[in-house]
Amino acid sequence: MPPFRDEVVFVITTGSQTTRVQYGLPESLTPAQKAFPTRVYNTVNGDGKVSFSLEGAESDAIYPIRRGEIRHMEALLYLIETCYRTTTNAQTDSPFAPILLTCNSEWQPKQIEEIITYMFKKVHVPAITIIPEALATLYAYGLQIACVVNVGEDKTEITPIIDFNIVESAQAVVEIGGKDINIALQSLLPKLQPYQIEELKKSPIYEVLSDKSMSFFGEPSAPATSSGDDEGVIDVAAIVADGNAREILAQREQKKSSKQSEQKNSEMARNSFIDSKGQKVEVGTERFLGTEDMIERLAHEIGNVIGKLDDIARRGDCWENIILVGGPTAIKGFVDAVLLSLQEHFLITRGTTYSELPSGLNTPGYGTPPATPAVYGQTLGHGQVPTTIRITKMADYFIGWKGHTWEDAPFLGSQIAAKQIFTPGIASIDGAYISREDFAERGAREIWNLGLF
Repeated sequence: MPPFRDEVVFVITTGSQTTRVQYGLPESLTPAQKAFPTRVYNTVNGDGKVSFSLEGAESDAIYPIRRGEIRHMEALLYLIETCYRTTTNAQTDSPFAPILLTCNSEWQPKQIEEIITYMFKKVHVPAITIIPEALATLYAYGLQIACVVNVGEDKTEITPIIDFNIVESAQAVVEIGGKDINIALQSLLPKLQPYQIEELKKSPIYEVLSDKSMSFFGEPSAPATSSGDDEGVIDVAAIVADGNAREILAQREQKKSSKQSEQKNSEMARNSFIDSKGQKVEVGTERFLGTEDMIERLAHEIGNVIGKLDDIARRGDCWENIILVGGPTAIKGFVDAVLLSLQEHFLITRGTTYSELPSGLNTPGYGTPPATPAVYGQTLGHGQVPTTIRITKMADYFIGWKGHTWEDAPFLGSQIAAKQIFTPGIASIDGAYISREDFAERGAREIWNLGLF
């Protein structure tokens, strides 16, 4: 049984831009305790030796991870060790903090083994486990089967997972990401600075609109309802019963004028936001553009990946459990637009569905081959194309995560995995980490025997 307590477990996820850490796992999980830029700086010591630091000039900056790949191993090891030591020492004198680290599909096996070796020999951790980020995402959603789509800044990873096992033969890394939105917006708004383009993308006024929302593939519109606040309708009986007619009518007029002054962003020809330097930036309808090509390609690549699965029944499961995470997924309307594009390109239309309904008329039997046992086997339907496509929604029982967008779901999944791997409980997973003894006996290669890859 896992021997560690919740309060001493250390979780770290390293992305190309941000590294998130958590020391101690509360009963109700929360977003990351700390976040660091995935960046270190070259510094020269008094004796002339070059070392690393978390502060420095941009000209001396080193970015250990780019496009998900480890580009500078020494810098990454320094970053992980520094995050580990500063975070754990700040809260406890205990050196016994096991570590869970997520990795990218672009990390090489030798690099993963090098990290494990360093953490045992140099940092002296008591235990370590490394899990793929896509698998951590699956833990956050409480699923066994899904197609995890992680939209990053420089690339997108599309990972089908079946029964907690990554299907590497179908997994894909695609050269599309948040930077493509920036490039498109910069061409539409050449007067804006690059930092303003990035801040526009993350502002409330930037959203993805879709003219398909009222189509067959879109969500059905809500039925019309009526209420006592409908335009021009006054509930006289309620006013008389309350005995406060003047106050009620005044509140009604105030509410009416407030509604008239409010206007949806999508209905405004221009809108503005305040950038990080305090400047008001006004933008026209360009704030609804920039994602079209990206969304279309993303839908196409998701379809390609799921289509590579050999098990036709499992394809259907993946189509019904598509998980979208990553920075761009926080853009209002982005996830809905991806779903609509997927449904438009891959979903069986109603006409096709109805054409396969059984007919009440008998059909000629001439030329029909004799029945075989296979005829009575399980019917898999269309097989090649789905009848249902869904974007999986996050569970809402993590109170600490309310109000936060789910683009950071991999970190939540890492916390859940760490609880199950390192701490005792009903859902504990035995033998999913490397202890000091394991490392001494079998080395860093033991990671490949844990069933996590």
